[in-house]
Amino acid sequence: MNTFRKPRQGGVPPRTATAFNGAPWHALALLAMLAAFAPMPALAGEYIVSPMRINLDRDAKSAVVTLTNSGSDPMTFQIAAMEWTQDADGRDRYAQTGEVIFFPKILTLPPGESRVVRVGVQAIPASSERTFRLFVEPLPQPAREPLAPGANISVNLRFALPIFVKPPTHAGAGEIEDAALRKGVLTLTLRNTGNEHLRMDDGVAVSGRDTQGNEVFADRIDSRYILAGMAKPVSLSIPKEACARIATVEITARAEQVTLRRKLDVDRTSCE
Repeated sequence: MNTFRKPRQGGVPPRTATAFNGAPWHALALLAMLAAFAPMPALAGEYIVSPMRINLDRDAKSAVVTLTNSGSDPMTFQIAAMEWTQDADGRDRYAQTGEVIFFPKILTLPPGESRVVRVGVQAIPASSERTFRLFVEPLPQPAREPLAPGANISVNLRFALPIFVKPPTHAGAGEIEDAALRKGVLTLTLRNTGNEHLRMDDGVAVSGRDTQGNEVFADRIDSRYILAGMAKPVSLSIPKEACARIATVEITARAEQVTLRRKLDVDRTSCE
């Protein structure tokens, strides 16, 4: 079972950091950077969220999420649900919703204790998957001892748990469209043509090969979720030296249900 564990932050003077898209690692990287400049030790709460995503359908219209306080201090959590959509550029958008039912909305956990949050939906979609997120946010706790000046700031690491509500019949499908290399910049559009989300944990792999088939360039484009019926334009700059040697570009995006591939023939004018 996948579990999100908020790691120990001992020695880090915490500050506000919010994590979205089901991947809080950007916030954690920020905290790691702050640790290098920590003027004094401070502790933030430690907690575990399990599972890391919820799938609902007509056979399972509800689920439970377990929160565990793995730290040494009491923690209070605020829970909220939002509808999750994407705009024409593939950016995530969130809106208030009453379609997700959950309880409790706020809870306090003593150290070492766990509690479940019950989550359900009022209706199952007829034809296309609906997507939501459950936001789990630890609320700041008052300091037990006065902190030194400049150190009285707190961590607010919000975890966004995806909720996928599937229709009776669902299938993943997609295409890589409009792939082009111009002036050393690869552009393409990832289009989800199915009726459920595509999740690409490894992003989009790009491989450039010379006329002999040898790989002379390799990189990845960060793109994890494309929701049902949506498209996401992405781009990648290729260094001039490598670009001049490339004869073909191979693009691969692996999702759970399907692997999208595209091969692009290029010439030197594509890099100029």
